[in-house]
Amino acid sequence: MVGNNKTIASNSTIVISAEMLNKLIRIVLVVFSARLLGDTNYGKFTFALAFTTLFLIITDMGTHQLLVRELARKPEMIKKYLGNALVIKLFLSLFYLTSVFLIINLANKSSDVVTTVYIFAIYQIFISFNLFFKSVFQAFQRIKYDAVATLLQTILDTSFGITILLLGGNFQLLASMYLLASFLTLVYCLRIVTTKFSSLSLEVDFSTVKFFFREGLPFGIIIFFAMMYTYIDSVMLSLMVSDEVVGWYNAAYRLVFAMLVVPTVIRKAVFPALSKFYNESIADFTRLFEETFKVMLFLGVSLAFLISLLADKIILLFYGKEYINAAGALQILVWGTALIFSTTVMTHATRSANRQRFTAKVVGFGAFLNLGLNFVFIPKYSYIGAAFATLITEASTFLFHLIYLSNKLVKPPVLKLLPKILIINIVMCIYILVFRELNIFLLFVTGLIVNGIMTGIIHYFTKDELAFLKGLLKF
Repeated sequence: MVGNNKTIASNSTIVISAEMLNKLIRIVLVVFSARLLGDTNYGKFTFALAFTTLFLIITDMGTHQLLVRELARKPEMIKKYLGNALVIKLFLSLFYLTSVFLIINLANKSSDVVTTVYIFAIYQIFISFNLFFKSVFQAFQRIKYDAVATLLQTILDTSFGITILLLGGNFQLLASMYLLASFLTLVYCLRIVTTKFSSLSLEVDFSTVKFFFREGLPFGIIIFFAMMYTYIDSVMLSLMVSDEVVGWYNAAYRLVFAMLVVPTVIRKAVFPALSKFYNESIADFTRLFEETFKVMLFLGVSLAFLISLLADKIILLFYGKEYINAAGALQILVWGTALIFSTTVMTHATRSANRQRFTAKVVGFGAFLNLGLNFVFIPKYSYIGAAFATLITEASTFLFHLIYLSNKLVKPPVLKLLPKILIINIVMCIYILVFRELNIFLLFVTGLIVNGIMTGIIHYFTKDELAFLKGLLKF
């Protein structure tokens, strides 16, 4: 496992560096957009983005995640797999555009919002093909190309977006800048795939197409329902309450969304290795899962404690007084994000072990649970109700996977780890409450230092685990 660990560590170094920079740049764009557009127009902008994202799975049906798994196992099949998958994607993309255009015209939205939805629908097509070609980079563990594509998209989004906003552009023009950036990124991805990996040609082999639909559908269902309970709340808030409230909610949501850089690292750097180990060595599979789970549980809970205590200061720092109502949503959403950290590791385990159908069922249940909770909570509690609906949904997904894995595959050591994690974070919380009046930057950094000191004192990580963590987070 040594050689594979080196590859994982090397890939993790590239991914986490790129993703951290990506999220940092993206936050700059979010802050500029929220401040310069104002809460109502920012709410319209995020509604259009959320609405088109809800239907994004139609363009993919799980193809890109299936490609990561299958190409990691059978790299010699790249030309055949890509040729057939491209045919599927082209057909599904046309169906996606037709569906979005028809549905948005049935909604009672203003013409400027409808136009923005049209722009974002084409943007989502480009994003889908970017993800498709990135799956080749991930499968062959050539993560540097993935990192460059990710950063290229974000840098172009941000530079184009901020420029158009400073020139007085509206949210429709901002959406157009997203579209242009995604197209240029697609050109890069297409060039790298065709020059470094394989030529492309459309191909239809019915057995391969059938394989993609049969094996990819569970991945697609997982992604669809994950998108559904990630974005449905913004859509429902816009339709049931107001665009202003959507602006507040998304101001908080975008901050916790930035935290998902860590699960993204796990998905891109660890998932191919888990898939390979499951076929070759269950012992290595189990060890990689347990070490990764231990890290993710610790990071998720620690960040949730820290951010929930400083939520009001964080909102004021990033968005100003106009968005202060977002602090309450942030305090709730950050705990749902903490659960995602650990759940991500568990869902990668099921997918790597060819048990993605279980995850698909759980995520599907979660999506309908979230939808039902939003119908109940939003009319009574507005965006706070939407935040609680998200938290309850993430908790149910976490618990279902915890029970299933413990009985069927590998046991996540939650009960063993939680007491130590709680001790570490209780001490950190006491420190923050005592020195709460300090500058937020100083308080945030020193809070993390206290957390780190307590981690060392109670020996949360062994020497081997510290070496693994160093490799995973090394810059």
